[in-house]
Amino acid sequence: MDSFLSHLKQPFTSVWISLGLVIGCISTVFYYETLEFSIITISIVIIGAYFKPFLSVLLGFILGICLVVVHYFMFYDFNHIIKHDKYAYPVEVVIQEVVSSKAPQYIKAKLVKINGQYYSDFTAPSAMLSVNVEQPLRTNDKFEASVNLKKFRSTKNFNVFDNELYAFTQRVFFKGKVLNKELKIKSTLVQSTVENYRSFIKVTYENTTLKWLYYALLTGDKSLMTPSDKQLMQSLGLSHLLAISGLHIGLIFGFGFFITKFVFIQVKLLNNQTLNFSIVYSAVGFVLAFVYVYLSNFLVSATRALIMLGCYLLLYYLQRQPMRWRSLLFALVIVLVVNPFNFLNPGLYFSFFAVAVIFLVIKKIPTFNNVFLKMVFALIAIQATLFISLLPLSLYFFNGVSIAGLVINLVAIPFLSFILMPCLILLTAISAVFDISIAIIFIDSGLAFIFACLNKLPPGFGWLNLGFMGGGVIIYVYLTLALFYFAPYKRLIFLPLTILYIDSLLTDKPKWKLHVFDVGHGLMVLIEKDKKGFIYDFGPSYFNRFSRAKSILLPFIEANNITIIHSVVSHLDNDHSGGVMHFIDAGLKFSFNEFHPDGPKKSCIQNELNMVGLKIKSFPTEHFGNENDESCVIKVSDEEHSVLLTGDISKNRESQLVNLSDDLKSTVLLSPHHGSNTSSSNEFINAVMPQVVIHSSAYKGQWQFPKAEVVERYNKIDALQYSTGVQGQITIELYKGDTSVISARTQQSYWFIKD
Repeated sequence: MDSFLSHLKQPFTSVWISLGLVIGCISTVFYYETLEFSIITISIVIIGAYFKPFLSVLLGFILGICLVVVHYFMFYDFNHIIKHDKYAYPVEVVIQEVVSSKAPQYIKAKLVKINGQYYSDFTAPSAMLSVNVEQPLRTNDKFEASVNLKKFRSTKNFNVFDNELYAFTQRVFFKGKVLNKELKIKSTLVQSTVENYRSFIKVTYENTTLKWLYYALLTGDKSLMTPSDKQLMQSLGLSHLLAISGLHIGLIFGFGFFITKFVFIQVKLLNNQTLNFSIVYSAVGFVLAFVYVYLSNFLVSATRALIMLGCYLLLYYLQRQPMRWRSLLFALVIVLVVNPFNFLNPGLYFSFFAVAVIFLVIKKIPTFNNVFLKMVFALIAIQATLFISLLPLSLYFFNGVSIAGLVINLVAIPFLSFILMPCLILLTAISAVFDISIAIIFIDSGLAFIFACLNKLPPGFGWLNLGFMGGGVIIYVYLTLALFYFAPYKRLIFLPLTILYIDSLLTDKPKWKLHVFDVGHGLMVLIEKDKKGFIYDFGPSYFNRFSRAKSILLPFIEANNITIIHSVVSHLDNDHSGGVMHFIDAGLKFSFNEFHPDGPKKSCIQNELNMVGLKIKSFPTEHFGNENDESCVIKVSDEEHSVLLTGDISKNRESQLVNLSDDLKSTVLLSPHHGSNTSSSNEFINAVMPQVVIHSSAYKGQWQFPKAEVVERYNKIDALQYSTGVQGQITIELYKGDTSVISARTQQSYWFIKD
């Protein structure tokens, strides 16, 4: 068998080891402590035992596992610090970022000393801290304080931004509150080189309309961008131009390469034929690229691109040939050695996929006698191929794609490469010596006019939301693209598509769904059927600026292409109505018309209506003299299943409902008042007799809901109970004759993020 597979020995051993290391890192990061990990490990061991060429892959696989485990325990394992019986910890803090300067101030800080134990700059964990002091805080300030420190834990929901996972990638392991009312702050008066450079860029382009664009391109920092700026760049498909990556590093390298070559030609230094001057040009270009990455404060995407460039140059000059694929593989290995958890960063996939696609396209570009025609054809071919090949990734991570970007990038990329970036570099360099603000403003006015025109494009030509695409579908799509490019028989491309289609036909679809979101202490519910939705409550808001409706509900609706038909606010407590204004600002005020004809600030009226086969019924409300008992109680049902939504009613209202209605029995019950002991009377429980009970409550919240007594009452009727604070978002799929319960913390759990 080994002789049959002798052709596998042709690649270098380093390539096989590198491939095994990548597989080992992927398997460990995503599947460690799962059945999948065991299957992958056993399969590679068996293949390596029978086929000697794969022994190098096995070695790399073992190295990948060890790399992840060692990296985790060195840089990510801080669970042992927090003791449940300890309220305050003495810490020494270095401020990394001031998130909010409004009282109470909110900072991201590095904890260099915790409870008497010091940590180095590389290993020190970070924390999100609220600081209620009058002293203004600034980046790099240091202070010692007593902090109520807790493990970082956030809400967990499907198809929306995962705060916990993002915090892990940023090494933010704690959150807490500084207990001191006054701090002895040690301010750093001397700014670092990066800070001085960024301050210089801000001053240089301070009076321009598009200062956020120039600042992002020259520093990689997007802090000057407003939400509308980010939305515009996304809709135009130009967001990638603002993330310092391969394109920018390549431009800086090329700028240094050709400028150096031009200088050598002008001063006639090319007469010595014994020297390979291209090495000098490349060295200067690489040094400039390194300086650019340094000034970006070593952004992950910029560092990744620099590593890829370094690997390519090293292999090129050592082997005297462009080893494209080997350089790409080795660059990936170096990125993983630096941090194997880079696999959690979406930018990694976009970067390496884009470079791989460019390598494939370059090989297929035909020859042209006209250099200009060749460049235009190459640009169109690369852009079209990148659009198609990165489309599945865009749908998976961002639920949509920019249609305008396909065309706009044909102009934007050459414009950025040959005009804008060289101009910005020259203007910035000259500004260090002379005042050329007039020239900067002149150029800015032209660019601002172009952006104003682009901003007027019809919505259909901008961002197209196509909804969430699952990981399994992504794999099938890329398998189809790979077969189309590599397979000698193109008909094979129909095989994965056929399997995907058959699977969709055989998979049973729920009749309707109930989504109870994890919003901390509060309530926010979505019921959907046939892509039509009914909303009950909107979760809390904070500081009159942030709300769960904006960060969770609206993105979830968009990701799943749900059209909202009706909405109800149970009552006006902040934990139930906090997100109403953001919901209305999204253009959904009309959805209150049926149950709140006088607006959502008024109590709901008694009504009954039909939404695509679901009966939505509100119960009459008497004047109890308190908002909790006057909550709007809703029952949603079809001919088989039903859901009872109860707001914050107490036993008084429960008794009234039992006496006035015989239509309370339901499949699913949202426990009244989050599981408070003032609610869920035995009389009410026996009238509803739910099979499933959901408690919408915070994890270890102030009121410790649901109360143990309430849980015991529901246990007596053998009801299944779930808490959003513990399990995250709860989704109940209601089938014909059956129900299925799915929780976010079960479906989207990671071994390295544990409660």
